[in-house]
Amino acid sequence: MNQNSEIFTIISNYFFDEISIEEQEILNEWLKSPENKAVFKDFAKANYLYTAEPNYKIVKLPSRINVFARKAMRYAALLLLIVAVGIYWKLSTNKMSTPNSEFISVAVNGEYQVLKNPESNSILTDENKVQLASLENGTLRLMANQSDSNLIINVPNGKNLKVILSDGSEVLLNAGTQISLENDFVKSDSRKVTLIGEAFFEVTKDSAHPFYVITDQFTTKVLGTKFNISSYKNQRETFVNLVEGKIEVSGKQIAAKEILTPGQKITFNPSNKISVVAPAKPEQDMDWLNKEIAFDNSTTEEVLSKIERVYGLEIVRNRVEVENFHFSGTFKIENLDQITHSLEILLNCKIQKDGSKLILISKN
Repeated sequence: MNQNSEIFTIISNYFFDEISIEEQEILNEWLKSPENKAVFKDFAKANYLYTAEPNYKIVKLPSRINVFARKAMRYAALLLLIVAVGIYWKLSTNKMSTPNSEFISVAVNGEYQVLKNPESNSILTDENKVQLASLENGTLRLMANQSDSNLIINVPNGKNLKVILSDGSEVLLNAGTQISLENDFVKSDSRKVTLIGEAFFEVTKDSAHPFYVITDQFTTKVLGTKFNISSYKNQRETFVNLVEGKIEVSGKQIAAKEILTPGQKITFNPSNKISVVAPAKPEQDMDWLNKEIAFDNSTTEEVLSKIERVYGLEIVRNRVEVENFHFSGTFKIENLDQITHSLEILLNCKIQKDGSKLILISKN
């Protein structure tokens, strides 16, 4: 018996007051998921007179119903439950024209589909049911096929995602990042992706099809290499950090093409249009790959913005006037309390966590 049919049977037993202690424990665990609870709640409201909150208490069926009628009603209820689950799944995967701010989402020709549980296994298809990608154990693997679909992969704040492109190249997408691929990614004479945010690339070598990463400020050309690009919107300085191989960086605002060798970094400042090649600082530049959050002479706004992006939090100032300072330091991602304590001292305020919000509270 598979897991779905087992839970359907347990729910049916629950509504007919024939559930065992062991089944009740399984049902309680299943109901911890908000999606499962919504399925249970909607189905019960439609088919039984009961109060959904707080304990899912039901009104027992009249005892005069004979055993054959009870069995018939059981099968009917089970069928309706399966239909309800299907309808709920359909509604929960409705297409949208904008990316989801809470979950990872993928747009197929401009219509976003939400991946609420990246750890589950599923298949992404286009409107013609052509398979475009598979999601397996937290990794999105794009397929090489004849589809004419353009893809946009959006990772919200507080999330990361590993993507394997159809040419075998691997991309780790940082929080608050979007990457786009045209439908001719593996068909044309070059491989091109467009990036907003930050990503680490490990590109499969193919000298006949050079790989390009296009951002607002520059274009990075590679044949096969490992490198990190950070190009968020409103970022004070965008950069490319080369780990292995060789890359060529060019752009309208860059005077001449720059060839980087391993250990080098090119930084571009959009405000003064100046690009600089210098030794890389991997501890600060690629902190997220080590599950760390680093600040290198960062301003107040840069610190608060990075915290929002990395942790998927909203910082509420609550009329607190924060002083502008420059902050340096490296923390483990899990040490949010340590970071907020340091900020409380620097900003001379109290910081209170309320769900997905960090609230700055004045000490005055």
